[in-house]
Amino acid sequence: MPSRTVPDQRLRVERHQGVAVWTLSRPEVKNALDRAAFAALAAAVRAAASDRELRAIVLTADGDAFVSGGDLRELRSATGRTDAAALVDAGRRVCDGLGRLAVPVIAALPGPAIGGGAELAMACDLRVADPRAIISFRHARMAVTTGWGILPKLVATVGHGAASRLLLAGHEVDAAEALRLGLVDGISATGECAATALAWARDVSRASPGAVARLKTLLRGTLGAAKGHRARERASFVGAWTGADHQEAVESFFARRAPRWKPR
Repeated sequence: MPSRTVPDQRLRVERHQGVAVWTLSRPEVKNALDRAAFAALAAAVRAAASDRELRAIVLTADGDAFVSGGDLRELRSATGRTDAAALVDAGRRVCDGLGRLAVPVIAALPGPAIGGGAELAMACDLRVADPRAIISFRHARMAVTTGWGILPKLVATVGHGAASRLLLAGHEVDAAEALRLGLVDGISATGECAATALAWARDVSRASPGAVARLKTLLRGTLGAAKGHRARERASFVGAWTGADHQEAVESFFARRAPRWKPR
C-alpha cells in the first residue's frame, strides 16, 4: 500500500503489508507536539482501531529526535485551566488509544524523548532506541506533573526508586541506561531503530492476531493504578500547568536563563 500523509504533514502514515509505520514529521522543532500533531495521532489511532488487517504499528519520527515534548511556541499563551485540561485530555486520548488498540505499538526512538515525548514512548508496548537516544521525564523542571496516565506503567517498569529519580530529579538517561532500567527493550545499530522496530513488528505479524490481542489485554491489565489515581493525576497536571512556576519555566526557556522558582 502506498504511503499516506495527513494534510498538515505532522504525521506520515505508511503501510508495509500488515504493519503500519507512523512517522512524526516536524524535525525543525524536534517533533514537538502541537494541537495539530495530537489531532493527527488521534485520527491515526481511530483508523487503526477499525483496521482488521492491521497486525502491528511502529511509531517513530523524522530527524534526530523522537519527541522533544509539547510545542512551547504554541503553548506559551495557553495558561488557563481550560487550556490545561484540553492539553492533558489530548495526550490521554492518544496514549489511552494506543493502549486499547488490539495490536502492539512499537516506538522507535531515533533521538531524545523528552517530557511528553517520554510519556508517549511509555504508552507504547515496546520501545527500541538508537544508541544516540536519551529519555528524560523533565516535567518537574518545567513545573508540571505527568498527566497522560503512564505513571503506573513507569513505576511497574523501573521500580519506585528509579521512577522517583527520573521524575523528581528529571535525570536524562542514555540508551544503555534506559535498556538497563527497562525503559527501552532494545538498542539498534546507529540510524537503524525504525528498521529494527519494523523487524519486531513483522515478527508480531506472524503470530495469531487473536492471541496477540488477548495477550496485550492481559498485559495491560497488570498495570492497574490505585482507585482514583487517574483523576488525581489529571487534577495535578491542570493545577501545575496554571501555576506561577510553570509560567516561569516557560518564560525562562525562551529567555535562556535558569528559572526563578517561588517558595513552596
